[in-house]
Amino acid sequence: MSIDAAKKWIAHAMDDLTQALVELETPPTIEPPPEIEPPPEIYPPGTVIHTPEEFDQALAAAVDGDTLTCGADLVYPSALTLRIANLTLNSEHTASGRIGPDDPAPAFTKGMRLDAEGVTLVGLQLTNTALVDVLVLVGARPTIDRCRILGDPVQGTKRGIAANAPMVTIQNCYISDCFGPYPGSDTQAICAWDSPGPFSITNNYLCGGSETIMFGGADPANADRVPSDILISGNTITKRAAWQSQLVGVKNTLELKNAKRVRIEDNDISYSWGGHGQDGFLLMLTPRNQSGTAPYSTVEDVVIEGNRFQCAAGALSVLGTDNNASSGRLSRVTICHNRFEQLDPKLYVGTNKMIQILDGPQALTIDANEFVGMNIGSQVYFDGAPLCEELVITNNVFPSSKYGIFGDGCSTGNGSNGLPHAWNTYVASGTLSGNTTTPPAAEDES
Repeated sequence: MSIDAAKKWIAHAMDDLTQALVELETPPTIEPPPEIEPPPEIYPPGTVIHTPEEFDQALAAAVDGDTLTCGADLVYPSALTLRIANLTLNSEHTASGRIGPDDPAPAFTKGMRLDAEGVTLVGLQLTNTALVDVLVLVGARPTIDRCRILGDPVQGTKRGIAANAPMVTIQNCYISDCFGPYPGSDTQAICAWDSPGPFSITNNYLCGGSETIMFGGADPANADRVPSDILISGNTITKRAAWQSQLVGVKNTLELKNAKRVRIEDNDISYSWGGHGQDGFLLMLTPRNQSGTAPYSTVEDVVIEGNRFQCAAGALSVLGTDNNASSGRLSRVTICHNRFEQLDPKLYVGTNKMIQILDGPQALTIDANEFVGMNIGSQVYFDGAPLCEELVITNNVFPSSKYGIFGDGCSTGNGSNGLPHAWNTYVASGTLSGNTTTPPAAEDES
């Protein structure tokens, strides 16, 4: 090879080497993979579910935090348990305030159980024809909003809501036809006995048989699960007046058997009579160690203010301690600025004791209430032991009565200190002053 040829060959080799070095230093161009379309959602947000088959498919595909919207024409025929956290079931039509008896709503006809946390129901109708609980709350933070919860109008049901879950909200609902035969098991619109709370029960229509609302009635699992931090506000709490002439179990309208830190305000509370279970008080505050396994049962730190009570034999029954098993003592209860009217033990066939105080409550205040009624035997009636401590009954307006402030084993009239003999017998400490009595009505037979 000549020198010139060798030089040309070396020059070409140098060019190839330079190009190779450039290519090695330049990263290769990688074509992006083709985009993969996500699978379409079976029921994307906003899809309205109309049939049970569609509902089952949507529920099977749902995950934490999903919302399923149901058409008002949906009728779901099976019992349903929800186990998906933070799931919302709502209606395509929801009332702006409290749902009414005729507002359109998807219907779940065999009841429902909420096992997961954070489940919200909005605008649904839940029914059940058997004597069972229509809605059972178990998982924490359930919200029941603008739902209609019904028993059978002829056969009734055991409970509208069994609310044994932490952090319960029940608002703007219509709960009715929760009743049963007399004699028979107790029935309620709302009942809870095994939950630490808190509870918010606001702006509902509630109609129940034995008790319309009750806290307690069975023993909680432990002392930490005594129902506590309870707000009951702005509700209609009642019974069906026709039940008085039927064999329907009725005890009272609102009862606390085991509850702490309760506020009951601005409610309309009506109807209770005797003869079909108890004596016909509108309001009962009675600590109960119901099955004997909960000696910590108590009623304490309760305020009942600004409510309107009507249509019953008696207004109020207070029990200091359980007379069947050991319990805590009812303490620090204030009942003030309420109106009780249409109290009549003849019309509502029950107790003629307007206010009954038994077994020595502690720090009970009954102040600035107005009571209107007729055929009253005693304005206040005492019985049992121990003695009441820090009892305050002041500034109330009472109807005329046969015996006034009276008690078991006592005579009428006052002692040398100017206080009724019953007060001197049953009260260790407290204040009785400022109360007035209205003149009897012409037809009052007391």
